[in-house]
Amino acid sequence: MKTNYFLLNKPAAIALLFTFALWGCNKGMNKSDVEDKVEDAQEATQEAKEKTQEAIEAREEFTADYKETKVAELEDRSKVIDDRIRDLEKTAKKSANNAASSDIQSAISEFQEEKQEINKKIKDVKALDTQDWSDSYKEIDEGITRIEGELDKISGSLEDNN
Repeated sequence: MKTNYFLLNKPAAIALLFTFALWGCNKGMNKSDVEDKVEDAQEATQEAKEKTQEAIEAREEFTADYKETKVAELEDRSKVIDDRIRDLEKTAKKSANNAASSDIQSAISEFQEEKQEINKKIKDVKALDTQDWSDSYKEIDEGITRIEGELDKISGSLEDNN
């Protein structure tokens, strides 16, 4: 594996090895021919370096764009949770069952605390390097999914009781 890594990171060395191999097989070459081959190899190496750099930059740009898209999705889901919590509060206030309403208010308070923590984590993810954000994204996504599930349960419970 180290040999492959060495060869991939040393295009000039590969070009020189290739040139020497050709030179050894073809005794009719003169100094000018060898210099031309070396120059061609150097040009090919430079072109390969430039293309590699372009590919790296394109990958970084894609990764950054992907991160922005996923963070925007989390923010949108977070806003939907805010709306659902407000609707749930309205429903709980209208409920005739005071005990259930009190339990729902307590749950809503917990959701809001968790939601604040999620919003903080979203801000933290925005500040992370593009390579370091995926674990944080998963954690935030799981938190939002859990809150969404709990809100679904409470909403369903309220509908059943009304």
